[in-house]
Amino acid sequence: MPSTTFVGNDVTLKFDGDVTTDNNDKSNSNPSTTVSAKLDPTMLSRVRNQPWRNVDFVPQGKTPPPSLFSRFFSLGLSSSHRTRYEPLQLLRDTPISPAAIEDNFVYVGQGGYFFSPYESSTASKLFNYFAQYLEGSLFDYQLGDLVGLASCTAGDIRFYYSVKDPNEISVLGQVREVDGVMQITPRVLQGVGNERDSSIVLVHSGKHSAQDMLLAEDSDSRIQATIIRAFLFVWSIAASRLVGVAFGREIGDSSLPVQIEAAVALFAVLVGWLWLSLWGASIHTYGFIVSGLYLGYLSYNSSVKKGSGRWYIAVWSKIAQWANLAPELRQEDSYVASPKRNDERTKVS
Repeated sequence: MPSTTFVGNDVTLKFDGDVTTDNNDKSNSNPSTTVSAKLDPTMLSRVRNQPWRNVDFVPQGKTPPPSLFSRFFSLGLSSSHRTRYEPLQLLRDTPISPAAIEDNFVYVGQGGYFFSPYESSTASKLFNYFAQYLEGSLFDYQLGDLVGLASCTAGDIRFYYSVKDPNEISVLGQVREVDGVMQITPRVLQGVGNERDSSIVLVHSGKHSAQDMLLAEDSDSRIQATIIRAFLFVWSIAASRLVGVAFGREIGDSSLPVQIEAAVALFAVLVGWLWLSLWGASIHTYGFIVSGLYLGYLSYNSSVKKGSGRWYIAVWSKIAQWANLAPELRQEDSYVASPKRNDERTKVS
């Protein structure tokens, strides 16, 4: 089943030193040896440098001894230090919970799993038996069916909990005093000119300065942007060929410089459009778009010309050719190569 993320609504931070709160644009100093502040739940959607830990419920919450198998075959990589153990007594109300009463959920252990077996209706069981009779598998049994080995079947639900629970975190936000309670909320920065409003919401595991947190986020952003742009450029190589056949040009049969030119053109237009959608108009955004359109124009004039069929038939024929479909499904009779003219350029001079 798909995962669902829950954030804590009562997370409280304790830190030492002087605290400056911002309430209605007024700053005041609140010196104290120990200060408690409630953390806004919206800031817990991402905690950097903190891995997920599975939750297991055991008696008294004590870490169980490693099994014989894990001792010999774990090679020093035991997962016990990565698991959070909670007292089994916390689940004493599970049998009377709505999940247990309505959906038959029970705690089965074996890694902190909760299980709900699927119970089909009588009509569904009869239909299943009838279908097995028709296909001749009604009396087919496997070893697990004979000895009664428990296993999940279609329709069963099994899930477990994972948590992020660092002992120390660094938060970059805004401290406010609401109804006498200290709260840490996202810091909203108003945009200047054409820049949009933005907010700073950083929660990192461990002790870090504000400068280190910003540098770490900038590094993560650069890595993510590089990976996305690399995938986008690879996608542009194939998409540029489809765009080419839609305009009556065969990019794949053109020279290598023309193929690179077409891919870079489509990549530049897409990146510029994404920047325009996310960050608004700027000289860099329009520069990418105009450069992409100009490179597209050059590749259009330099590429091999194909027959003048309907564009969607040409695109479908190219996709069907890549998928190796039967020739009668490609409609290639309306998408044939036209003879080259002497004045037509086939490569970039």
